[in-house]
Amino acid sequence: MQPHDIDAPAGRRQFLKLGGGAVLGAAVLAACGSDEESLPAETGTTVPTTATTLAPPQGTTPEEGAANDAVVTRTLRSFELAAVEVYGVLLSDEPASTDPDVTALPAAITYAEDVDEVLTLLGERHTAHAAALVSVVSAAGGEPVSEPNQGVLDVLLMAQLPDLTTQEAVLRLARSVEEIGAATHAWAAGVVTTAELRQDLMAIGAVAARQTASVDLLLDPTGQSAALQPMLDTSGPARLPEALLVQEGQDGGDVSADPEAAAAEGEGTGDGAESEGDGGGGAVGESDGGG
Repeated sequence: MQPHDIDAPAGRRQFLKLGGGAVLGAAVLAACGSDEESLPAETGTTVPTTATTLAPPQGTTPEEGAANDAVVTRTLRSFELAAVEVYGVLLSDEPASTDPDVTALPAAITYAEDVDEVLTLLGERHTAHAAALVSVVSAAGGEPVSEPNQGVLDVLLMAQLPDLTTQEAVLRLARSVEEIGAATHAWAAGVVTTAELRQDLMAIGAVAARQTASVDLLLDPTGQSAALQPMLDTSGPARLPEALLVQEGQDGGDVSADPEAAAAEGEGTGDGAESEGDGGGGAVGESDGGG
């Protein structure tokens, strides 16, 4: 796979041009929003979740709103960078290795032509989204992250890597990536505090929301599996868990899928040490477990 320039300038029009006939339908939202553990997904992954909030509460100060917007947009970029890395591994010719520093499939997989085409397209989409989010994060008053979301990589890629031995297993992983991405973009557009940011995120989210069906159609050419499935949890908007939000002072590589490890990281750096609350009534930056 050809390397991509993640930070190359790309606006809404540029990445929307990547749309095409290969991606049809609407995405399934991955559920992630209760105080209970979510049910296992098709990949077997179970992620502990926390309460969510649709938007900052009424009375949020401009400063709190700006902090919220920075966390949301930085988290989105960290997710897109993680997705780029996932597809890079799926499409890489890197041979399997016992070196823990080398991330590669257990064995080479020869994809069908249409599968290779769709996986390549999705990798390019996420590259364009990550690039577009640089200016969006800056507009939100944040510092664009440069590292992929480590928690996302740990749960979606590293935990599944030993089982990625067939084309179908790879496609199921790709579908999980797209479901979670669509869900988190939809949530993000609802929680940012300015109309301009909301417009920017909805433009990206509109593309992300059509990507799951392309994988569904590869798994089931009849298209039946592309129909919306029941959400696992309806108590709040689907999104990444609280521990995977990129708080002030963090980069994407600082977050962890383990809430205890994330809390320890926050205490060790001073970031998020004062981020206490019930996770459902405050701005995103004030929710628990975010550090």
